[in-house]
Amino acid sequence: MIQATALFTHALNMLFYAPSTTLRVILPAVLWVMGAAAVAGVLAGDALGAMDQVIDNAAPPPTDQLLILIACGLAGILGYALMAILWHRYVLLGHGGTDLRPGARLFGAYVWRAIVLGFVQFLAALPIGLAMLLLGGLTGSSPAALLLIGLVAGVAFLWLALRLSLVLPAAALGHVMSVRESWRATEPLAGTLWALAVLLAVVNTLLGVIASILPPADPGLRLMLDSAIYLIEGLVFVSMLTTLYGHLVEGRELG
Repeated sequence: MIQATALFTHALNMLFYAPSTTLRVILPAVLWVMGAAAVAGVLAGDALGAMDQVIDNAAPPPTDQLLILIACGLAGILGYALMAILWHRYVLLGHGGTDLRPGARLFGAYVWRAIVLGFVQFLAALPIGLAMLLLGGLTGSSPAALLLIGLVAGVAFLWLALRLSLVLPAAALGHVMSVRESWRATEPLAGTLWALAVLLAVVNTLLGVIASILPPADPGLRLMLDSAIYLIEGLVFVSMLTTLYGHLVEGRELG
């Protein structure tokens, strides 16, 4: 647990030691993601509202607005990818005058690696999901049991992601790392990553609670708030991957 805390603290310190610098580094991605959310809120408000209602009672959203939502969603995902690349490169290439902006080829390679990784994680997570479903059936519909099962599944998914996702900081640097190589690189910290996954799950849960109690009822404003929360969650996870890559692959100390 001590090593997990050290890794977690190091990742957070990189983000929040100089928050203005962090914002400057990822600002293009933040504007991209929040801009996509704003466009969706303005041009597809009816579709967002319909999605928030009970499906049986909601009128089908306009097709053109659904297309706008899909386009904005894809744009937002690409914005998240840009945020990850910028942060990986800022930390791993040094804080000097290095040009952090990825070229089209590197950006495309990163997105492709993320797609492949997502597919691999989906396949690897299927047994976890099936086990949780079976366990849920055995324990009944008790809210406490379902909550506990959900938390356990979330931690397991995060652990799996931490084991497999070092391919992403490698891709941000223009290197090629296979999923198997990521698994092997994280093997020395396999046990520690369980504790780290718990810490990340706690952060995600707290951010989710904060988002749920904040007031925006307008679908567009709610989407922008959710996008901001997801940016924070994603940035914490990206910083954790950057820390692991620097420590396990490049041999950096957690100073």
